[in-house]
Amino acid sequence: MKQTNDTSITIATYSTDWEAHIAEGVLSNEGIPCTLTNETFSSIYPIGFNSIGGINLVVPAEYADTARRLLGLTAQEDSPES
Repeated sequence: MKQTNDTSITIATYSTDWEAHIAEGVLSNEGIPCTLTNETFSSIYPIGFNSIGGINLVVPAEYADTARRLLGLTAQEDSPES
């Protein structure tokens, strides 16, 4: 789990934009606010994109446990590929 600022947490990192958007949609449909970061780099720099960190799914800290549960992640994971 990576802390991105005082109130938001990166709960997952995706290597493709479509995976990130599906996860974002799942959370949005459940009313959980979320943001994707590094998304622009995936289209500008697709080769080697994972070397700069992938697309991060960020949620407010108070929604982190619920978001992980909905996406099938554990607290120790920060990526669905782990």
